[in-house]
Amino acid sequence: MAVAATTRIPTHVIAHLSDPHLLADGTLLHGRIDTAAQLRAALHRVESTDQRIDLLVLSGDLTDTGDPAAYRLLRELVEPVAARLHAAVVWTGGNHDERRPLAQVLFGVDTDAPQDTVTTVRGLRVIALDTAVPGHHDGGLSDEQLDWLARQLATPAPHGTVLVMHHPPIAYHSPWMQLLDFREPDRLRAMIGGSDVRAILGGHLHVTSFGTLGTVPVFVAGGVCYVDDAGAPPERLMALDGPQSWNLVEVHDDQVVGSVVPVARSETWPALNDEVRAYLAAVPTDRRRAVFARKHPPPDRSGEA
Repeated sequence: MAVAATTRIPTHVIAHLSDPHLLADGTLLHGRIDTAAQLRAALHRVESTDQRIDLLVLSGDLTDTGDPAAYRLLRELVEPVAARLHAAVVWTGGNHDERRPLAQVLFGVDTDAPQDTVTTVRGLRVIALDTAVPGHHDGGLSDEQLDWLARQLATPAPHGTVLVMHHPPIAYHSPWMQLLDFREPDRLRAMIGGSDVRAILGGHLHVTSFGTLGTVPVFVAGGVCYVDDAGAPPERLMALDGPQSWNLVEVHDDQVVGSVVPVARSETWPALNDEVRAYLAAVPTDRRRAVFARKHPPPDRSGEA
């Protein structure tokens, strides 16, 4: 059924997944998680939303050990889905990835250099930054990477820019993860201030989280493979098999909106039944808000015993 013509439609829609930690040999991650099955389930959920997806973003820790076979499996799982969605694919490395096999399999180059990329879809520029620091689990950007980013941002994009980076430049409540966070966020904050950067997409924390870097919103996608129990005491770091999720990021002309989509399906029911939808379809477009938004008085039960 047609949606009201006055409904706001995003210019771009991004499916943002993170931290699949793929293992290609059938080994269970932490002895518990079938990482390939988890990624398949997440991608199936993306595809079954039955809405336009312009970009499929995977923000690091694509594999758990940097195994070339795992990167090949990643392509086998992701690329057919992206092709069916007619979506561009953007991916970047994380602290569990290894630069050379990632570059060889995903980008076709034999190098240890970071694979920072620019992908533009109908005027929206998505810049992926490799924040992995070789030999370390915390993250950052080199002087050369920051200089490269400055050159990219010197020319604004028609719909602005979204940054993708594994280590989000925000403070997470876990004191242990703070030891593995993004180095020198102030340098990045100063660089993007006044630029056309509209949002930053990250991962690493294995929990859905939101923050800001200066005035720029930061959206962290929950882990596809497992989740950090954010309800546990901060000094504990407790892994949880559920609730895995991904973020639906909708870019409008004047704002960016993030919504959490659970991978697992639960029982659903129509919050708006067919009769109401049929009625609203018959209401003139310019009156739908007034009709739908108006509260109706509760039934009079004064005469009930």
